[in-house]
Amino acid sequence: MYAFPGGRAEPGETPQQTALRELQEETGIDAHDPVLFETYDLPGKESEGRHFFLSVFRAQADADAVAVASDDAAGLGWFTPHEIFALPIPDSVRECVEKLADERRRLETAADSELKE
Repeated sequence: MYAFPGGRAEPGETPQQTALRELQEETGIDAHDPVLFETYDLPGKESEGRHFFLSVFRAQADADAVAVASDDAAGLGWFTPHEIFALPIPDSVRECVEKLADERRRLETAADSELKE
């Protein structure tokens, strides 16, 4: 199953700090300026009797940063939305990628409009 980098918060950590730490631990990428993008309240397995609250952040990082998979991942990669949708992913990842792609299109359209003015 493919998913975004992430994990549980450590005691005293804000969600933003958790997102940056998990990204660094799982990919080796140091990021900054996290901004909350979306949240998901996901049911867990009935047998576990718990659920998960997932916060997705956008953050800034060096475009030349090289990602390296940590020991808890089989691998990592950069994928287009089309490539992601062909992978085994949770519904929440599909929904989030669709929203990210829509936002990117809106930003690109706005930038193009500003250049034409």
